Amino acid sequence: MPMSKRCIPYTPRSRELADSVIALVSTAGVHLREQEPYNVDGDNTWRLLPGDVSANQLMVTHSHYNHQDANQDINCVFPIDRLRELAAEGIIGGVNDKHLGFMGYTQNFRDLYERVAPEMAKLISRSKADAVVLTAGCPLCHRVAAALAREIEMTGLPTVFISVAPDQTKQAGPPRVLAPQHFKLGNSLGGPGQRDLQRQVLLDALRRLEAREEPGRFWEIEYPAYDSSQWQPINLQEG
Repeated sequence: MPMSKRCIPYTPRSRELADSVIALVSTAGVHLREQEPYNVDGDNTWRLLPGDVSANQLMVTHSHYNHQDANQDINCVFPIDRLRELAAEGIIGGVNDKHLGFMGYTQNFRDLYERVAPEMAKLISRSKADAVVLTAGCPLCHRVAAALAREIEMTGLPTVFISVAPDQTKQAGPPRVLAPQHFKLGNSLGGPGQRDLQRQVLLDALRRLEAREEPGRFWEIEYPAYDSSQWQPINLQEG
């Protein structure tokens, strides 16, 4: 039986951020180009993504949110380049040897809770990860990502979920959430090419791991550099 949503699992960090290896888990439909695409009508399979994966090796299969921006820049929903930059600067200890992709549009929640989430959590807990950052795609994906965060947390790894659909996310009771205000689905960390903004959102999410606070609290932050009406990258040096 899954834990009641009223009881939020919470694992304090065991290492400083500069010593922590970070993994990415996304329900936004991310996978390697050579891997089998997800079944967009409903899919409970995940894809193992190698730690040294390049951004251009990744793509999105999902029909329940607009992933046009992620098609241009996978870092909109899967910030692998931003994570590597933080590792190179010594802000984090390193990038994990494996990450997980999932399409969070499922028709079988019982299987998700009883088999899928525990198996995914076990896989990532047996990797080199010290903490996990999660992202999502469609509204339902946000509930699924929150469920994965809970399961991962119960294995002893702290998590933080970057959510742009907070109402759906809250229903599942995730441990830690950064909620960028007014970001659209498919722009978990900002728009394509908005490198500075993506970096700031990721940094703010990682800082959640350092905070000692009540489980389940949402950090809601507004980022002036983001404009959801823009398809093109915003010049973050202006204004």
